[in-house]
Amino acid sequence: MTIGFIGAGRVGCTLGKYLSEHGVDIAGFYSRTRESADMAATFIQSETFSDIEDLVQNSEIIFITTPDGSIKCVWEEIRKFDISKKIICHFSGSLSSDIFSGIEQTGAYGCSVHPMYAFSSKFSSYEKFNTACLSVEGCEPALKVIYGIFREKCGHRIFKLDTDKKVQYHAAAAMASNCMIGLLEASVSLLQECGFNEEDAWTLLSPLAVGNVNAAVEKGTKASLTGPVERNDTGTVRKHREVLKGTKYDDIYASLGKILISIAEEKNTSVDYTEMCRVMEGI
Repeated sequence: MTIGFIGAGRVGCTLGKYLSEHGVDIAGFYSRTRESADMAATFIQSETFSDIEDLVQNSEIIFITTPDGSIKCVWEEIRKFDISKKIICHFSGSLSSDIFSGIEQTGAYGCSVHPMYAFSSKFSSYEKFNTACLSVEGCEPALKVIYGIFREKCGHRIFKLDTDKKVQYHAAAAMASNCMIGLLEASVSLLQECGFNEEDAWTLLSPLAVGNVNAAVEKGTKASLTGPVERNDTGTVRKHREVLKGTKYDDIYASLGKILISIAEEKNTSVDYTEMCRVMEGI
């Protein structure tokens, strides 16, 4: 089946190149700027469409790879054309296929695909896209086609998601990626306030951070948990709260600490963490 791309940024270029190298027929690209569409089409050796209707007519599957804020506008434009029996798919992590309002009346089939993958470059991210896992949701005829492309043809692991859980799913992904960056920045900043320069702070923290993430991925959070909360060392935790009091880091420490307590309670069922809970509440 032939795929046409609306949007020629990092996601569109990556998917276009990757799928073309796996034998998928790519019709070409349409973009709000002709230059970006030309660049993507040249990279993938496909066509540039100057008219969005031409792309729709020449594609059996339409991948909308624009920024999230443009997906609704793109849909309102292409739904005016004859899209009966076509697959309409976007790649937003936070939006579901519900954004294709009224798609049933058009005879088309809607879905969304979200790769757990960092699209860092237009022209090189395709090289490791085979490592990505995909989460999908939408109507069954559309998903059947998506499975055929990404699972059967390209060998990806695919996880089906309930449409009404899409935002919660995306929040989880953001916490594991973007929020992790924020947490590391907080730790580095605290060490810099202790007198370390940034390079030395990262030297100290890197083995700890990488080791814990690897352990959690391999063994799970419960088996990997260590530290003063898990040991029920209320004295140390109370000192942490005292030194962080009045800083922007205190709420972070307390909020995450409450989650650590819940993990510790599952791990050490005979330990009473009541006092630790009081410390985290600031009592």
